[in-house]
Amino acid sequence: MIGGNRASNLKTLQPGQRVTAIAHCRDTYLVITADGKTRHFWERNLRLMTDSSQEGPQGGAPAIVPAGMLGDRADVIFAAPEEISRTIEGRC
Repeated sequence: MIGGNRASNLKTLQPGQRVTAIAHCRDTYLVITADGKTRHFWERNLRLMTDSSQEGPQGGAPAIVPAGMLGDRADVIFAAPEEISRTIEGRC
């Protein structure tokens, strides 16, 4: 991957890397991690991705990976596409 910020192993995550819930409110995603923290991302700054490879996350345990240099962007990586809609809840 040229110039990519690829996370090496998404099977073993620290609590701050493991997503437990995502809420969507107006134009913002609220990403809650296993360490109890909530991070806010504008819709265009959060990418939802899948990785079903050997290095991808465990099913039901999506990972959040920083993207961008300012800390205002991130990728949430799921094990399978169907996990995306099950994880994101529309609420404010």
